[in-house]
Amino acid sequence: MAELIVHEGHDGWLFLTGGTNFVTTLYDRDGGHLPDVNLLRWRDAIVERKRRCDALGAAYAHVVAPEKLTIYEHKQATPLVDADLAPAIRLQQLFKGDARAAGWVDLVWPMRAQRDAVELYWRSDTHWTPEGSLLAYHRLCDALRLTPNADLAARPCTATHKIMDLGGKFDPPRWEEIREIDWIAGARRVYANAVVRILEDPVHGGDIHVGAHAVYRNEHAPNDVRILLFGDSFAGVGPDRLTAQLAETARELIFVWSSNVDWRLVKRVKPDIVITEIAERYMALAPNDRFNLRRIQLMQLFKARRRDVAARWRQARAEWRQRARNGA
Repeated sequence: MAELIVHEGHDGWLFLTGGTNFVTTLYDRDGGHLPDVNLLRWRDAIVERKRRCDALGAAYAHVVAPEKLTIYEHKQATPLVDADLAPAIRLQQLFKGDARAAGWVDLVWPMRAQRDAVELYWRSDTHWTPEGSLLAYHRLCDALRLTPNADLAARPCTATHKIMDLGGKFDPPRWEEIREIDWIAGARRVYANAVVRILEDPVHGGDIHVGAHAVYRNEHAPNDVRILLFGDSFAGVGPDRLTAQLAETARELIFVWSSNVDWRLVKRVKPDIVITEIAERYMALAPNDRFNLRRIQLMQLFKARRRDVAARWRQARAEWRQRARNGA
C-alpha cells in the first residue's frame, strides 16, 4: 500500500505521491488534475475575495501550504515531478501584475531558500515542523503588517518519538523524533463548536473536521485586531499549528476549517483581517465560497452520531455472538 502513495527518498525523507488527492498529477500545466485552465478559477476566486474584503473594510491574505514535493524535490530518490510546475508557482504566475495586490502570500521561494538551513517539514509527515510554521507565520505577519509575537521563537519544546502520517503507512510503521511546541500562552480558547469536540475525540480519529469552529481571545496580544481564518490541518485547532500562533498575535482569532469562505459569517463577525489557507494538494477542487458553517455543523454532527450508533450496534452484535458461543 505504501509503495503506491508514498515515495521513500534520501535520508528517510518520505513524500506523499498518490492517495485521494492524486498529488503527483497536480504538477502538469496542460493535463493531470490541475491544469492551468483550472488554476484560473483559483485566481479569479482570490481576486473576488480580495474585492469583497475591501468592500467590507477588511484586509485579506491567501496562503498556500506547499507540498514537500514542491520544496524538497532534491531529497527524492528519483525525480517524481517538475517542482517548478507546482500549483502554487503556476497560480502565482497567472495573476495580472503583482499577485500580492490580490492578497497572495508566497511561501514557495522563502521555503526553498531556507530548506537546507533548517528542516521545514517532518521527514515522515506532510506537515510543517515548528520552523516551517514559524516561517509561514512571519510571512503572513509581514504581508498583513502585523507585529509578530516575539516570544514565539523562545517557546519550550518537548522531544518525543511518534508515528506521523506518512510513516504510519508502512508495515512496520516508521517512527520519527519530533519536537512538540504548545504555542498558546496568552490566548484562551473561549469557544469550540461540536465539530471541534468531535475532531478532538480520539474515537473519531480526526476524520470529521470540516466545519470545526473555534474562537480565541488574547487581551495582551501585540495587535488589537480580529482575524477570521479559513484553513485546514496546517492551521487546525491544535496548540502546535498556525492558528495558535495567530491567536498569540491578535486580540481575537476565529478559525473555521474550510477551503471556502462563509460570507455570512464574515459579515456577522466583522473581522479586521480575513485569511484563507489551503494545502497545495487540495487545490484540484476550486473554491465556490458558498460554504454555510451552520449547515455543515449540523451535517457533521449527524455524521458523528450515525457513526456512534453503528459502532454501538457492532459492539452489541459482537457481545450477542460471544454469549451465544458461551451458551452453546
